[in-house]
Amino acid sequence: MKKTVILAAAAAMVLAACAKIDTVPTGTTPASQKDLAMDFDVYVAQTKAGSAGEMNNAKLQSTGFGVIAYAKEGTYDGSTKPTFMYNQLVEYSAPNWTYSPIKYWPNQLTDDGVTDGQSAVSKKAYTVSFFAYAPYVASASGSEGIIAMSAASATGDPTITYKVSDDLDKNVDLVWGTSDGNTWTNVAGGDNTAALGLPYLNLQKPAIGTKVNFKFYHALAQLNISAQGAFNIAAAGGTAKDGVKVTIKEVALTVPGMRDEAVLNLNNTAAKTPNWDFSGATATDLTLTVSGDKLHANVKDAGAGKASAQPAGVTNAEGPVLAANKYYTLLPTEDTAVTVTVKVTYYVTTDDTNLDDGYSRVENVIKKDITFEHGFKAGTKNNIKMILGLSEVALSGDVADWETGNTIEVYLPKNN
Repeated sequence: MKKTVILAAAAAMVLAACAKIDTVPTGTTPASQKDLAMDFDVYVAQTKAGSAGEMNNAKLQSTGFGVIAYAKEGTYDGSTKPTFMYNQLVEYSAPNWTYSPIKYWPNQLTDDGVTDGQSAVSKKAYTVSFFAYAPYVASASGSEGIIAMSAASATGDPTITYKVSDDLDKNVDLVWGTSDGNTWTNVAGGDNTAALGLPYLNLQKPAIGTKVNFKFYHALAQLNISAQGAFNIAAAGGTAKDGVKVTIKEVALTVPGMRDEAVLNLNNTAAKTPNWDFSGATATDLTLTVSGDKLHANVKDAGAGKASAQPAGVTNAEGPVLAANKYYTLLPTEDTAVTVTVKVTYYVTTDDTNLDDGYSRVENVIKKDITFEHGFKAGTKNNIKMILGLSEVALSGDVADWETGNTIEVYLPKNN
């Protein structure tokens, strides 16, 4: 089967089913055994958040994705362990997606001797139910990010456990796969229609050329920080004069009442909505602090020294505060307000040859509470935009008039 990579508008994984069935004339041999196998393809969807580092086509190609599948007589009921695929890595080798070992669709399509419409008879109908997630991890472990997944020996729905991290390097854009809403037609002429945003359950061997399209949704909420200067005007914008640089030393966020750990059930029951289990989660005040190399190179304060030795700093255009391709991920909240405390430490540096050091450097520590009225919903990209206002020190002068003093008469000498 010829495989095609399609670029479209939503993160999705495609399982291409290429199966020779009973309609192949007697004596005909497939070109290769590969023609009988399940095959994988991927196309990427346009998501709400599209910056590098987030799950997009390039990121998916670099990390791969995992598939967990259940094959059984009858329909999926969450009572068995994964018998078809378990954490199967699908990885990109241009121009194709590959995996090993190759798996084949079960051929039994009908119950108790009923034909499939092609004069073929099966003892029992087999179905396959698919679940997927990304980015792929070979073995979930550690204390932050994706720390666990349900075992190959575990019965029930497949799950992934996520732990919130204050380390930018350990934040993960966890996504899970669902149906794209298209109708699935099997070789017996039956249809399965999985609603958009719900799992692919109980699929039977498809007609040639049919594809199972896993559409990925973001399971977490994202939180970014940006900064923009307001130079001598009330709103953001203006012009920083005489080479002044505004550089950031640290930003500290306190996010109260957030859950620190939860379990994602890949068998979501509400369309496009992650099925999180928070029963073991602890409500905590998250402290997210970024400084040093965790700050974006454009705004990171370089320490004591002239403005000319500092990076571009905060300008009149909005720019990122977190290091390139980094962001915080949070377990989603209900539709309730969350008040975040923001504390930023930054410096204003101006070169001045009249000063002993050749420059002036002023530290500013500013703290403020801001409220996200609807909290942090799964799949949303949230941003704290800090507008740092600077007012010029204006100097002017005038000369005061002489005040009236005393007049004293003195005779040197007095005339008679």
